[in-house]
Amino acid sequence: MPSTPISDSGAEVPVRRAIMIVFVLMLIEVAGMFEQAMVLGSLPFFANLFGINLAAAAWVITIFVLTGAASAILAGKLGDMYGRRRVVLVLLAVSLAGSLITITIGTFPALLIGRALQGTSIGIVPLLIGIARETLPKSMVPMTVAYLTATGTITAGVGMFVAGLFIDSGDWHYMFVVTAALCAVTLILTRVFVPESTVTQSGTIEWVGAALMAPGLISLLYGISVAQGAGLTDAGVLASIGIGSVVLAVWVWWELRVPSPLVDLRLLVNPKLAKTMVVILLTGLATISVNFVSNPLLALSPAEYPIGIGLTATTFGSFALAASIITFIVTPLSGRIAARNGASLAMVIGVALLLAVYIGLMIPAINSSVVGFFLANMTVMIGNSFVISSMFNLVVEAVPAESTSQYIGVAQVASNVSRAVGTVIASVLLSSSVMPGSTAPTVAAWNLTMIYTIVVSIVVLVIASYMFARRRATRSAEAPHAIADTEVTTV
Repeated sequence: MPSTPISDSGAEVPVRRAIMIVFVLMLIEVAGMFEQAMVLGSLPFFANLFGINLAAAAWVITIFVLTGAASAILAGKLGDMYGRRRVVLVLLAVSLAGSLITITIGTFPALLIGRALQGTSIGIVPLLIGIARETLPKSMVPMTVAYLTATGTITAGVGMFVAGLFIDSGDWHYMFVVTAALCAVTLILTRVFVPESTVTQSGTIEWVGAALMAPGLISLLYGISVAQGAGLTDAGVLASIGIGSVVLAVWVWWELRVPSPLVDLRLLVNPKLAKTMVVILLTGLATISVNFVSNPLLALSPAEYPIGIGLTATTFGSFALAASIITFIVTPLSGRIAARNGASLAMVIGVALLLAVYIGLMIPAINSSVVGFFLANMTVMIGNSFVISSMFNLVVEAVPAESTSQYIGVAQVASNVSRAVGTVIASVLLSSSVMPGSTAPTVAAWNLTMIYTIVVSIVVLVIASYMFARRRATRSAEAPHAIADTEVTTV
């Protein structure tokens, strides 16, 4: 028996060192998520500050997402090949440079350049999960993924709150001072406490695949994001989505032909990974994404409307912050469940929570009550955290250790794309019938959106339940052999 736990790389991991690594990984997630969340409520401010319209101001979010989409897969692949810690250090340095450019120049073009550089931090998440699998005891990996998810959830709430304080105080630059400080601190801590990677892939980067994938993803995501304002029938939207889809189709064709692809899509024939990817796409299309549109609409619409609570923006933000704190406390339970019973069970629980909420939101006593809204909002946050953490843990269970980061990156991008599509679908359904002179949906439009979400969630629940049942059957079949082997060894 080893005196200390063993990681997937075969290295012994002292407990204190493992705890410190988890702390550093969580702090890196804080840095990345703060960059992502801090501007979400700041678009009207930036529009007024720089004298531009809201569509132009929205580029501070769009450009972050676009560079992040390419970063998630490319950084994951580079980390698997050349060392995850090394790539994390590079991405943190790039993000730090983005913050410094914004602080020192302060113009809107500089802000966009800074946000583009900061967007590469989205690629850090696959690397963090890869580092966890490589350096931590196997039993700690699901818990660490859950902690990272919970950290992202609470940081998003805190990030928007802190950013609002800086904007109200009259100096928005301090948002980027905070991100620069977080990046600088995490750079040092990563360099000191996170070990060099030992589980790496051989080979080189397949640059043709990279050249096809990045513009294809960016074009597709740009078209989807613009569609929320311009509409799906807009010529520019259709052209962007069409070009992106064609380029990605060519990329898939190319990746299946080359001997050393950027992403080995052949692994998708693995039944477990294939089912996982289907679950990821479906949760993005409805189970996770609809709440992004319906939640603020329900909260902020006037209480005299059939669908509306009439909260102020401050109260809504306070509710979100309180719910995120509770979610941070509860979410590690999903990692504990995944470690003991498999990530599919954690997925079942998360989807079941979300399904219960979406059914409940069709009941007037819940969707017109402040208390009902808070409980529903809190349950949705917890359910989403369970779903997201179990999504990543399912990928970890299905792929080799040396390929962890690139497939986590693929899962992250697939989820982001499907969430973007899901928000467009939700927006179209909610706006199919609105109260005269407002953007608030009628009861018919609201219920139609909930029914769409419920149907998709049931499909996800069936698939995840089947995966859990298969896992239990497999473990039950293996148990007698394990006992027999033990008896033979004892004899």
